[in-house]
Amino acid sequence: MWNALTWNIARAGGLTAYVLLTFAVAVGLALTLRWQSSRWPRLINSELHNFLSLLGLIFTLVHVLAIWIDPFTHFAWSEVLIPFASTYHAFWMTLGILALYLGLAIGLSTWLRPLIGYQWWRRFHVLTLLLYVLVTLHGVFIGSDSDTWWATALYIGSILLVGTLLVLRLLKAAQEPERPLPAPVMQKNNRAL
Repeated sequence: MWNALTWNIARAGGLTAYVLLTFAVAVGLALTLRWQSSRWPRLINSELHNFLSLLGLIFTLVHVLAIWIDPFTHFAWSEVLIPFASTYHAFWMTLGILALYLGLAIGLSTWLRPLIGYQWWRRFHVLTLLLYVLVTLHGVFIGSDSDTWWATALYIGSILLVGTLLVLRLLKAAQEPERPLPAPVMQKNNRAL
């Protein structure tokens, strides 16, 4: 019974973390598209994005802890936390481990945003798309439920949602006029000419 409990918690934690990541990325992309109304201000959207991201991280930690505790898998901490240390699907496990570290780094950058500045935070935040790809590949290729119809539908739905919003965001970026450089930078560049 303990085997089933820890494995089910690991599965549920991983799938829940994936759904939360999907919604966090979707809300983040919607924020960049400036889809809000007077009834749902931007602050609430930002708070929702932050809440979904933090909750996704919590469920990721539940997933990792349950995998480590599970008596059937017998993973050591090194196999769960060090890339390529696991003998069980080493590549796909590594993608999950890298995604964990990338997610932690992106979360940390949000807290450090006042110190690193908005421009660097935003550049670093784009790595969320890489995080999403890593987690999707990890789940599709190593998830024990990946061959079920509902998990397949979940992955396809997630990819369609995030992919559509990403395409819309890229189209919007292509249509936006180029932002002028701030005055001090322009003066410095003009002096160099």
